Amino acid sequence: MKRSGVSLALVMLALSLLGLAACTSSGIAYNPPGGTTHAASLIAVFEGDLGTVETFSATATGNVAPTTKLNGATTTLVNNLNGAFDSHGNLWVSDYDAEDIVEFPTSASGDIAPAVQIAGSNTTLEAPWGVYVASSGEIYVADNDANAIDIFSSGSSGNVAPSVRIVGANTDLDGPSGLTVDKHGNIWVSNQYGETVEEFASGASGNVAPTVTISGASTTLDDPGGIALDQHDNVWVANAEGQDLVEFASGASGNIAPTNTISGSNTNIDTPYGVAIDAQGYIYEAGSDSDTINVFAANATGNATPLRTISGSSTGLENLWGIAVN
Repeated sequence: MKRSGVSLALVMLALSLLGLAACTSSGIAYNPPGGTTHAASLIAVFEGDLGTVETFSATATGNVAPTTKLNGATTTLVNNLNGAFDSHGNLWVSDYDAEDIVEFPTSASGDIAPAVQIAGSNTTLEAPWGVYVASSGEIYVADNDANAIDIFSSGSSGNVAPSVRIVGANTDLDGPSGLTVDKHGNIWVSNQYGETVEEFASGASGNVAPTVTISGASTTLDDPGGIALDQHDNVWVANAEGQDLVEFASGASGNIAPTNTISGSNTNIDTPYGVAIDAQGYIYEAGSDSDTINVFAANATGNATPLRTISGSSTGLENLWGIAVN
């Protein structure tokens, strides 16, 4: 009997190992039924000219109230199109009309003053949209009207000049909207008016040409907004007028078709300006006309149904322009 018990235990162990191998061999993290395990714990959405930022649990679904809500004159928020979490969980917000970047502490809610505000003529900010905060604290900003990328040093506050500015005819920046940085320090930006995606090499400064440009009819880019990278360095773009999310494979360049498109009536996507991806590959989308947050599986494609949606009167969601996860 003792030997039989040992044999059974060995068989169970072997089956467990085989199951684990099957789940991880594809390169996509294992997601249990319902997709309830996430690398992210919090979703933030940026509600444009409502001057509002809301956060929700990453596992929230349905018609639920936000975890936090920033709104009111003291916040200084006017027309916030995007934002990003830093490595400490603080939330940085770009304000298109106020021409500034503000930071709020973790769990901040209500009508409170920002802990940090970068604003003034020295900043050169005209209509900041995309924002990314590096683990080292540098703040990257896509300036939509100035056709520029500004990088502010860690600890920047007040009327300070950017430490690095990428601007000029050689850059081909044309209404930069979304912005992110890959693990090598390269800067990726989507151009709303130029309908392109560009990469600038780590350390780029001044009037420099991009190292990669994705553009042309085959790309299907049409009023691109937010941009995100997945764990394989594939590039995802919220394609607002295209009414879809498009993915370009790592290394893509030129007039090339997306490797994946999420679109169709099942997706609930409507004028998507925001996209974010967590470390497990879950895809988060926010649409300015749908007033809805959609969460898709890492391997979603085509006319996919979201794993979850957050929408309804209790959410307060309206006019969503950007999304970030932490």
